[in-house]
Amino acid sequence: MLLHQLLAQGAARHPGKTALGWVKRDRSLGYSEAAEATDRVAAGLGTLGVQRGDRVGVFAHSGLDYLLAMFGAWRAGAVAALVDLQRAESLDRYFGHCRPKVLIYTHDYFDAVDRHRAALDSVESYVCFDGAQPGATDWAEILGCDQDPPADAAAEGDIAHLAYTAGPTGLPQGSCLAHEPACGAARALAERLGIGPDDVSLGPIPLSCSEQLVANLLPALSVGAACWVMNDWEAEGGLDVVERIGATVLAADAAALTAARAEAADRAGGLPASLRLVLAVEGTVPSEMKRAWQDDLDIPLAEIPTPRTSRWPPAAR
Repeated sequence: MLLHQLLAQGAARHPGKTALGWVKRDRSLGYSEAAEATDRVAAGLGTLGVQRGDRVGVFAHSGLDYLLAMFGAWRAGAVAALVDLQRAESLDRYFGHCRPKVLIYTHDYFDAVDRHRAALDSVESYVCFDGAQPGATDWAEILGCDQDPPADAAAEGDIAHLAYTAGPTGLPQGSCLAHEPACGAARALAERLGIGPDDVSLGPIPLSCSEQLVANLLPALSVGAACWVMNDWEAEGGLDVVERIGATVLAADAAALTAARAEAADRAGGLPASLRLVLAVEGTVPSEMKRAWQDDLDIPLAEIPTPRTSRWPPAAR
């Protein structure tokens, strides 16, 4: 299976059910809406010349548009190449390494993008999420494309997801995930942990990190569950958000889990009753934190095995 087909699969089974949600703006898309928007983005990227194997760079705050850019890139057969906002001073190194054809960014980082533009010779088109800017197309034109989407171009073994999360020293290290291996691992994980279509998963992890994909997005979407993304745990209310959306699964990193544990100690009623499972990528959470969640808070913390990745650029076939 290809990653974007998870939305189409969900749309065929329960079109109106929430697929993707964004906490900061309290916005969500049903499976049918998300699948249709993905088709439009793929068509819009096609008008910019994006084809199988091309890279679509994304440099932005987490949100629904970011998600649609990722899924649209996969639908077009491209690789979603993601760079964290903390790398603003080194865009030429990271995007120079993966050489995207299209670069999608958020408006408040225009200066960083513009400063590196001369060095990004692979980029043929810039797209701004928040309206047209000098030298950049308005994302609304991509999202509103009325052309037919392309036929699925990717193969199941093709690289889909490329994330840069390492520090700024040394050469950029891109970590790659392929379509079917990532889908298969997500299905197996959901089955093993009992994640089902009635679950609501919440991920307070930047979308630029592969942990967001493997811990939050894919396990939930593989079984038709709802999946929400969150920009800032503490600023946006943390456990109050868990309660408001009825989150049953929390896919988090060590920082968010530390904050959540402290918040639960001071919060009337402690943890929201809906929460039943915490997920973290193996090796990212200290053992004492795992014990604290299981023994003190009575919530199992399951460590997800590090996903099978390759490095960018991929080995020649």
